[in-house]
Amino acid sequence: MTRPEGFPTAQVERLTGINAKTLHFWDRSGFLSPSLVQAHGTGSRRVYSFRDLVALRVAAQLRDAGISLQSLRKVVAVLRDMCSLENPLAETYLITNGHDVFEKRGDEVMSVLRQPGQSVFSFVIDLTRTVEQLQADIRQTQTA
Repeated sequence: MTRPEGFPTAQVERLTGINAKTLHFWDRSGFLSPSLVQAHGTGSRRVYSFRDLVALRVAAQLRDAGISLQSLRKVVAVLRDMCSLENPLAETYLITNGHDVFEKRGDEVMSVLRQPGQSVFSFVIDLTRTVEQLQADIRQTQTA
């Protein structure tokens, strides 16, 4: 039997900065489990996919920003339910202010924690585009 391609726990620790104890706890508690090979008893090895690594790194970044594990669990549950996402931490753009987590879809930003589904911003202003448009308008008025 060949081992599926993926990342064992030791490599995941190095790539995500999350220690093995936390990875095992998150797996046992059902928060973030490896999708390739799950642990089956003492001494068994977990194998994570690249997508799992993305989700783990996003979770670590949100934790570093002040989002509690309980809140992260809610974020995952809300996004799975509201957006039909299988692995939301690896499938959508998230923004945080340390108190709430927001999902960005196109030009819309919605609250995930405090007011799930509530639109926070109806559009995001593209500063680069605004500056480029203004510069083009200035050039046009100078040549007219």
